[in-house]
Amino acid sequence: MITIVLLWTCGWAWAAPHDGSVTLAGAGALIRYRGMLLALDGAPSAQAVDLRLRSGSLPLWQSITRRKGKVRVRITALPGPGDRPALLLDFGDNAYRIVIPAAGMDAVDYPLLAQRYPGADLALPLENGRRVILRGEQPQASPYRFSNIKR
Repeated sequence: MITIVLLWTCGWAWAAPHDGSVTLAGAGALIRYRGMLLALDGAPSAQAVDLRLRSGSLPLWQSITRRKGKVRVRITALPGPGDRPALLLDFGDNAYRIVIPAAGMDAVDYPLLAQRYPGADLALPLENGRRVILRGEQPQASPYRFSNIKR
């Protein structure tokens, strides 16, 4: 009986549901959130993409909102590191937030992202021509799965 319970618990933890994922693709990324698929900076996808984004494409302080069923993403251009804006993707009320700086940056500057965007849960900075995934200041493996944060 104890063995069965332990196996069931381990299996449940392994198959825990997630709300979204980020998969890196060179200078871009594929961002999935509850059935919505966003392609950043030309990331290729075998599936139909709901929204194609270019980092630095929105004028500063402008935002757009896109919906797919019950899923909503608001994209806002904020002052970024360097002279180009960063995009903040906000997936619904009290949901996950991802910041995407358009300008390249070095790893030594990663702590600035947490200071500049304290409400972001994940960052996708461009380092040496490739996107990296950061949670806090820690690099994460691709694909990175995430769940909403309770605020």
